Amino acid sequence: MRIILLVLLATTTASADPLDALKPIMGHWRGGDPAKKSSGEYTLEPALGGKVLVRKNTNDGPEGHHEDLMIVFATPAGLRASYWDNEGHAINYAVEAKPDHVEMLSDQVPNMPRFKLRYDVKGPDELAIDFSIAMPGSSELKHYTGGVVHRVH
Repeated sequence: MRIILLVLLATTTASADPLDALKPIMGHWRGGDPAKKSSGEYTLEPALGGKVLVRKNTNDGPEGHHEDLMIVFATPAGLRASYWDNEGHAINYAVEAKPDHVEMLSDQVPNMPRFKLRYDVKGPDELAIDFSIAMPGSSELKHYTGGVVHRVH
């Protein structure tokens, strides 16, 4: 009986995928703000046999064209993400996933801003996204940009 229980526990533990917590924000999403003449979209999809998630994001607006790439992965210490964009930024994040939101908080780096990217799940096909920045020397994260996106079917 003990052997069966141990095998069952090992099987259950081994099949738990920490990336599953990000399923509510996975897929193809699009949004825009006609008043600000901006639009954008992103995809978040499994890659490398499901061992990582790859996010590709683009935004266009009066400030110009922005694109970025983010890889989300599991570590023994929890979920992490690495981000790069066409403006030369490279950011490493700790990722926390709850049923109603996903929050990514950048690592603290001396004399550098700190960033927080938050996805609030408003429904199966709607997310509110908020990107906040704390300037060097401050711990106060202030809204920088964001919006609402809808799942593309």
